[in-house]
Amino acid sequence: MKVFYSPYSLTPLKKMNRLSSMERKSGIYLKAQLGDKVLFADYFPHLPLGDRGSDQFLEEFKFQKDEYDRKVFDLLLRDHLFQKITPKRFFNHQLWSGFEEITGNVVKYKIHHSQDRNFLTALERGIRVRLDANALFDRKSFMEFMSDIPEQYYPLINYIEDPLLAKDWSDLIIPTARDFIKGEPFDYQIYKPNREFKPLDDCICIYSSYMGGDLGRWHAHCELMDNGNFAYIHGIISDGYFEEQIPFHKGGYKEGFIADMDATNKIYKKVNDMDWKLLCSM
Repeated sequence: MKVFYSPYSLTPLKKMNRLSSMERKSGIYLKAQLGDKVLFADYFPHLPLGDRGSDQFLEEFKFQKDEYDRKVFDLLLRDHLFQKITPKRFFNHQLWSGFEEITGNVVKYKIHHSQDRNFLTALERGIRVRLDANALFDRKSFMEFMSDIPEQYYPLINYIEDPLLAKDWSDLIIPTARDFIKGEPFDYQIYKPNREFKPLDDCICIYSSYMGGDLGRWHAHCELMDNGNFAYIHGIISDGYFEEQIPFHKGGYKEGFIADMDATNKIYKKVNDMDWKLLCSM
């Protein structure tokens, strides 16, 4: 099977998290033909989070040593199933920067700095909040952070994601979610279907978008459709972060979302029409 590649770039409309910038971001689309099937996949690196750049990915992809590479290849091989997947309704949190109108039952807020308390306005309104610290705190500064949150609001905090850079997460007052930092104990696993395989542990997995290109965002959706638990509120919708994005969900936070297959077909056509170069044979 021959694999082809096509670089792409995205124009940010806002920062994805406190570690990101407003510079243009680049990714790689892959294409392969297996029999009569034309298959696609997406690699979108987050360099501040330790991902390899696009050039290194292209050099190393055929060796399949990195889990991200193996997952991209897995998604490439399964893409023919994703192209005709049956849509199902699911529920998603609202990515909230602290300024937009809150329309979701649950909002996810990415903490920008140790003194950031903008999320308190959501808690004061009785909105459930998911916090993402991106390993911002040490234990002392985390306890100081928690001391600024009235205890009556603790039950409204679903979890805080990657609260500490250190891996000892014992006695942190509120539930924790593990993403890039392999801390313990934890209550939730943030699962990025685009870059990793689903954990085998018996844990609560919250499916999460890895941002990036529309094809990768679609693949995250398909993984949720394929093996996610619909009893939970997930986080795969990440519209509004890049100028080039094609939204592909219909619905709302209260009634749930479902895939817009017309929009998905536009994504596949856009990717298929790109210029392709041979990468390797697999």
